[in-house]
Amino acid sequence: MKILFLSDALSYHTQRWVNYFVGKGHLCFLATLDRGLKTKATEYLIPSPKLPNFMRYPLALPRVRNLVKQIQPDLINAHYIPSYGLLGAKLKFHPLVISTWGSDVLISPSKSWLHRKRTMYVLEKADLVTTDAHFTSEAIYRLGVEREKVIQSPMGVERNLLSPQKREEKQYWVIMSNRKLEPLYDVVTFIKAIPLVLNRTEREIKFLVLGNGSQKGDVMNLARRLQIENRIEFKGVVSREMLMRTYEESDIYVSTSKSDSTSVSLLEAMSFGSIPVVTDIPGNREWIEDGVNGFIFPISDYKTLSERIVHLIDGSADYTGIREKNRSIIQKRAVWENNMQVIEESFCRLVNRNKS
Repeated sequence: MKILFLSDALSYHTQRWVNYFVGKGHLCFLATLDRGLKTKATEYLIPSPKLPNFMRYPLALPRVRNLVKQIQPDLINAHYIPSYGLLGAKLKFHPLVISTWGSDVLISPSKSWLHRKRTMYVLEKADLVTTDAHFTSEAIYRLGVEREKVIQSPMGVERNLLSPQKREEKQYWVIMSNRKLEPLYDVVTFIKAIPLVLNRTEREIKFLVLGNGSQKGDVMNLARRLQIENRIEFKGVVSREMLMRTYEESDIYVSTSKSDSTSVSLLEAMSFGSIPVVTDIPGNREWIEDGVNGFIFPISDYKTLSERIVHLIDGSADYTGIREKNRSIIQKRAVWENNMQVIEESFCRLVNRNKS
């Protein structure tokens, strides 16, 4: 297949997705308005003035349309509805696959009637829609999309990361957060929980905050006000290799996100044996059963979060059992190569149907 991807080159998800298809021998091109990570595809950076997003993407339409004429792809795959999804829909090209990322379906349509109309317009123009969670698929159905147009397959964890790892015995606990420092991911709640944890246990704990974002200053200032800045290591954006080592080192993985589809970070943490303590949202409940293979707490409830963490540290949880359950779940439902093969096969069927 000859595939043109429209997506944010700043996102690791884009790099990972595009490189899968390149690795399978498809002729791949990536058009992006965002200079970022290099993929193995032929890339085209579309010049874009610094304007609000609702103007940036429509203004790029003529250049992308010319690129389509030049490449003559068999299929276009646009990622994230409000941006590249809208751009793909405006091209009036078929077959068009729209890949949703979560908030573009779970949050954006509820912002206003205009956001909802835009979402429905893009989904209507798609020949196929990919999602990574049952909850996200259900939200798409409620927007009027036929079930036959939706392929659900979580991104998952690479097979080479699933070999059993012997966890190093340490004299301290490591608790990590790996969500962007943006309001949606609510890392402030994690910071607020830390003093309560420290007041309720004498165990030595190392807190790690990975990622960057618009709330970085707020998060760090809060840590200073709570006088815990010396108890937290703010690591920023780390390399893929460092991230894997951090998962391996961590005993507890915390996600304070207010909304999510299937979180790749959660799946990776589960595969490495870091015990999940995550918000009570549908995307997390598809993977975590409270008290069975992890723990759940209400959104923004830092007191309950602290209680869940202390229970794990000072309690008698079956750590080995939880880790075995999570590894089994990943092996059955979230192996990257298996799940992407489902997507690839659906692309092939769509192209063959279009040619016949």
